[in-house]
Amino acid sequence: MEKDFIYGMKVSLGNEFGVVIKDENDQCTFCGLIRWDTAKENDIEDLKGQFGTFIRIGGSILNSDYEFKYITEEGFSK
Repeated sequence: MEKDFIYGMKVSLGNEFGVVIKDENDQCTFCGLIRWDTAKENDIEDLKGQFGTFIRIGGSILNSDYEFKYITEEGFSK
């Protein structure tokens, strides 16, 4: 099991699905910016340093073959 967010990791929380994206301000070992798969242009949530909390509140890691409806695997709008 993972112990932290990784760039490109597909995740879910509640009824939301998303991908961990790179923020230009991220240090190479500190990520956790999630782009949620919604029609909103910039539906991004900052969960940096909160992986344990994310898992405790019901967050999970999706299979890498999960396909998003509104965003690409890199977190850009389709």
